Amino acid sequence: MRSWPPLFRACLAQAVAFGFLALVLRAGLMPRAIHGTGVLVLLGTLAVGTGRGLGLSPRWFPFLLGFPWVVLLLVRHPAPGWVWPVALVLLLVVYGGGILTRVPLYNSNRAAWEALLALLPPYPVRFADLGAGLGGPLAFLARERPDSRFRGVEASPLTCLAAWLRTLPRRGNCRIRWGSLWREDLSGYDVVYAFLSPAPMPALWAKAVREMRPGSLLVSNTFTVPGQEPLRRIPLPGRKDACLLVWKF
Repeated sequence: MRSWPPLFRACLAQAVAFGFLALVLRAGLMPRAIHGTGVLVLLGTLAVGTGRGLGLSPRWFPFLLGFPWVVLLLVRHPAPGWVWPVALVLLLVVYGGGILTRVPLYNSNRAAWEALLALLPPYPVRFADLGAGLGGPLAFLARERPDSRFRGVEASPLTCLAAWLRTLPRRGNCRIRWGSLWREDLSGYDVVYAFLSPAPMPALWAKAVREMRPGSLLVSNTFTVPGQEPLRRIPLPGRKDACLLVWKF
């Protein structure tokens, strides 16, 4: 189960906590001193404990602790029926591509764009952004390097649409497509850039080793490949671990 996407594991942790507490209540084993707020705290604590056992990182703990309170709020103040399908559709079109790939929406900052520009060779290059997000790096690079060709791949529909619109003025040398980065052939690119998450990095490295040609660069924002020391680390402002990691094949 540890290999499941974190969202699935978080939902499972909540289900286990609710199920266990329901059994305890049904059997009459709940201490009388625990009621009201105490039950909600106990539910959240059980969910956190289950989540830790399922390998969830600490950043999921606020969600696990707060979920019972949200359920209570909705029971006391039910939302109109149309809210839920609309919310589900919005989540799917914005984050749907990251649910199974375990890649949340990260946006590269301006410093990362400029560092990428400095990495590009002086001759015309082909550049791929795997998980293009809102298209910021591609729009910037396509404007600064009109001699080169830039391509982005984004799995979430609405995010892809935003990137497509953002890069529309650069259609002469920039293209965005909706789909999986795993179906993108990397053999035709001189530079491949990715700002993903720790989970897919080993698989991305294996794909790059299979497909990228000698002399090409793989650049990852912040997330490294276990056991593969990068050729360069370019620090970026912001988080203390933020940097561009560069491998050359």
